[in-house]
Amino acid sequence: MPGTLDGALETVDQQLDHPESARDDVAAKAPQFAQFTPSQVSAERGFDHLFAVKLEAEAVLGRSAMSVDEMLNLGVGSVVELDRLVSEPVDLLVQNVRVARGEVIVVNDQFAIRITEMLGAKP
Repeated sequence: MPGTLDGALETVDQQLDHPESARDDVAAKAPQFAQFTPSQVSAERGFDHLFAVKLEAEAVLGRSAMSVDEMLNLGVGSVVELDRLVSEPVDLLVQNVRVARGEVIVVNDQFAIRITEMLGAKP
């Protein structure tokens, strides 16, 4: 019964009882990779080509945990309490990594952040 589930399970059971016979069917060899050498162009350019890469930045005023029921009941005029005080700095996240903290200001009728603290890399 090789085409049935019972036949397949029987084959697996036999291979588990005699694993060396199963290994004989497998051909394994070490991978071979091409040798790469650094090009002169990339060494001369340095990191200049990365300066044009766009990153996503966001300011986090605070967070709030709520149930689905509470969220579905939100409407115009609803108030969502955040986990921060008004006097606490906001976080600046770049690619979901906190890089700085600052205070909210208004520049030309738009919100902005004045950075008050740069956060170093974690050890």
